[in-house]
Amino acid sequence: MKEKLLKIKDMISRAVQSDWFIAFNAVLILIGWAFDIWIPMICVVFVIHTIPLFLDRHTKHLFNVLIMFSFIMSSDRNQMMKYAPLLALVGLLVAGMIFNLIFFKRSFKPLHPKNIRGFHASLLALLFPMALAGAASPAEVPLFTLALVALTVVYGFIYSFFVVCNDNDEEKKQLTDYLLKILVASGIVVSLEMLIFYGRIGDVNEIVQAMMAKKVHLGWAGPNNMAPLLSMTIPATLYFCIRKNYATPLLATLALVEYGLIIATGCRGAILFTTLAMPAMLLYVIVKSENKTSFGVTVSIVFIIAVIIVAYYGNIFANIITTILNKRLDSSGRDELYKLAVDTFKTWPLFGAGWDYKTDLYYHSTFFQILATMGIFGLIIFAVFYFWRYKTFFKTRKEPSTMALLCGTVLFEAYGMIDTNYFVPNFFLILLLMTLVVELNVPEKTCLAFGGKDPVAHVVNYFRILADRVKPVKPQSSSGENGAETEPSQGDAQTQNDAENSSIPALTNESGGAAVSDKPIEGEAPKAGSLPYESSDNGKK
Repeated sequence: MKEKLLKIKDMISRAVQSDWFIAFNAVLILIGWAFDIWIPMICVVFVIHTIPLFLDRHTKHLFNVLIMFSFIMSSDRNQMMKYAPLLALVGLLVAGMIFNLIFFKRSFKPLHPKNIRGFHASLLALLFPMALAGAASPAEVPLFTLALVALTVVYGFIYSFFVVCNDNDEEKKQLTDYLLKILVASGIVVSLEMLIFYGRIGDVNEIVQAMMAKKVHLGWAGPNNMAPLLSMTIPATLYFCIRKNYATPLLATLALVEYGLIIATGCRGAILFTTLAMPAMLLYVIVKSENKTSFGVTVSIVFIIAVIIVAYYGNIFANIITTILNKRLDSSGRDELYKLAVDTFKTWPLFGAGWDYKTDLYYHSTFFQILATMGIFGLIIFAVFYFWRYKTFFKTRKEPSTMALLCGTVLFEAYGMIDTNYFVPNFFLILLLMTLVVELNVPEKTCLAFGGKDPVAHVVNYFRILADRVKPVKPQSSSGENGAETEPSQGDAQTQNDAENSSIPALTNESGGAAVSDKPIEGEAPKAGSLPYESSDNGKK
């Protein structure tokens, strides 16, 4: 019986850690969204990801739920507060993670200050600007700040959990490819959701009107959310065109379809940045690919088909492109928001106005959002955060997998400079995991937060030395004839000072009297054990 249970456990573990589990999870997500049964389905998704934590030490399957869980929500994202009880699912997952840490006796050595990486430490440091945001603002609501602090703690716990659980070099390398496959699956899910949305509209003219008016809503996301997410998944899709495989034509087609869907959203920022990056990404794949012929032929065929479709539906595409171009790069009111952000910063420069200052207000820029809500303190901490993120990426930039993740991160964060997607919890978490798999694979003893030293030990040692220096020195006391301690006489004190300043130690007599010299009196033999002195008469010792 025990052997059968072990076989079942092993079979479940292999299934959950396989690539097929990614596809299975994606199907569940799509079904839950398409049939509007996302509430029971998201419960199923969280449960099937939590159970393996009690059975097996491997944890990479959690990437699926952490990256794709939000894609299942078909209800209006602006009405999500009424679904707050579903946060219990996060508690369930965290409980499973804690059990996994304890039961499998994980080593916490990677979290020691001497071993912690720079990006990891900077992520934990974000807790301070989040907690202090709006500290001087009268509009600050403590409950809102507490929620932000709790969210940041969850981010730090998830990141630390994966750092501790992935201590094997082979597992670390596999983790990068596994995450890239999940990004590919995410791109497929979002693309299918968009196509289903358009298909439900039915009439071509109404579809065109929806595109032109940017009325594409999937529940969990609007046009300005879907487009940058697809921009992030395109580099991952193209990455798998580099390796020798038979799926290269399919993957290349998928990447180009995702680019077309970005245009269909009408999101000008994502269209601009992705269009600028697309030629460079295609060229990189052609140079690095082991499937140059199949990739080049596929891209050429798709391009020709796209030209034919655009020519056939010329009026429709002309209207869409004209609508986008007429808007150009106008600010859409962002100029006023940026000025307001600067004024808010001037009012509360140190810690900002806080995140709950005018809760319906977002400054449509990562930079101005940090500046207005967290002030100069937040700006400094986030500057360190960004520094370590990109230093980590550039340490292994020769790896195509790193370049794919770097490109996806840059495209998303470039768009974040004119929008606030960066601080949407699920997007922020995706970016963290993308940096995590890179940081886990940087060379040993590199990108260490404190250069391999323990700052805590240094601080403690510094204060110990400081305390020793300022500690008062108690005067030495001598014993009288009756054994009681007596204060040293003025002569004794002077003799002791003279002895301390002399290169020859002073000696005291047994009664505690004045010190006598070791130098022999003229005409007497030197005492035993005394130092030899030169004679002034004959120059001999």
